[in-house]
Amino acid sequence: MECPLCNHHPSDFCLKADRREYWLCSRCCLLFVPPEFFIGSKQEKERYLEHENSLDNEGYVNMFQKKIDAVKQICPDIRTVLDYGCGYAPVLKTLLERAGYQADGYDPNFFPRGDSRNEYDLVFSTETFEHFREPGKELAHLVSKITAKGYLAIMTRFYPTKNETLCRESFGRWYYKRDPTHVAFYNERTFSWIARQFDLEICHSNGTDFIILKKT
Repeated sequence: MECPLCNHHPSDFCLKADRREYWLCSRCCLLFVPPEFFIGSKQEKERYLEHENSLDNEGYVNMFQKKIDAVKQICPDIRTVLDYGCGYAPVLKTLLERAGYQADGYDPNFFPRGDSRNEYDLVFSTETFEHFREPGKELAHLVSKITAKGYLAIMTRFYPTKNETLCRESFGRWYYKRDPTHVAFYNERTFSWIARQFDLEICHSNGTDFIILKKT
């Protein structure tokens, strides 16, 4: 099985669960679902619409606000921001605008023409990387949208590890993998590979679900 991030072949079969398979790349440590287990685009969009993503959801807003506060501290001189994968209700875009940023929202299903600028000081992607069916191609596109010395901020749940390697027992019980639209999973070693491959440097990671990389 070829890795959809680094194209390494072969990747190793990990386990079968939730009526699909999971494979682990020995090069970049991406954990991914093979294409034959992807759901249809209509079913995928319907699943996204089930999410309670709105400004009225206090917990959802607070989660984003903490990430914005981190960006303020770590990414100085940011003016333009792209909320990449903003979903049907671009809550993050609205919060970024309230914080004084010039923000656009892009989503292939709901706002396909939202990335009107050629480049942004910050590309902010929340709860989107796990949906990437071709993360290598998506990352190449995202990095091309970042200004020189700009930033890429990613929020996605890191898969469970023990001694920096996949903990298969914990992963077998992991709730996050059960969403049928989640097909790519990352850990800090994956993001270290991404940083090297795309000329980025990691300037912040909480080790759980949020990482910021800077273009070098």
